[in-house]
Amino acid sequence: MSLRSRVAERAVALREFCQREGYNTRVALFVDLSRHSGRNRFVAWDMVRNVPMFTCPVSHGSGAQKSHVRSAYARLSNEDGSHLSSVGRAIVAERYEGRYGVAYRLDGLDATNTNMRPRCVVLHGWEHTTSYPIFPLATVGSFGCPVLSRKMMARVDDILKAEERVIIDIFI
Repeated sequence: MSLRSRVAERAVALREFCQREGYNTRVALFVDLSRHSGRNRFVAWDMVRNVPMFTCPVSHGSGAQKSHVRSAYARLSNEDGSHLSSVGRAIVAERYEGRYGVAYRLDGLDATNTNMRPRCVVLHGWEHTTSYPIFPLATVGSFGCPVLSRKMMARVDDILKAEERVIIDIFI
């Protein structure tokens, strides 16, 4: 199944969740960690028109002590110190300027990602993450954060500055 099809299916359920819980019903962010990291797997999604706004690669947690380790497929954990990605829905919380530039804290909403904030798993950009697919090569890894290129993070930042209570759904 294509990335667009998988996200379109998830977007329908997410929109219902967002309506019920009072989250944003206009835009959502999705990360399909079942895909190779060198492919597009991050999607900014227009939930009104039910179409992607844009897609791009996104790094995942490497599980290594060094964040630049390349890993094609994500391993998952919600444990502190694992340096692995977590799956589930999260609210994109406050914006801040950090070590990697603009970043957004993430608050996990599901049992599989409740430790995102305590683990400092945030959405941010990094100069070593690619804007375009590089398959069969893998993107660089992170300490568990979904990491975009700086160019794509600027696009996401524009969306998040205009919208409130946006959900990111990270799934396999």
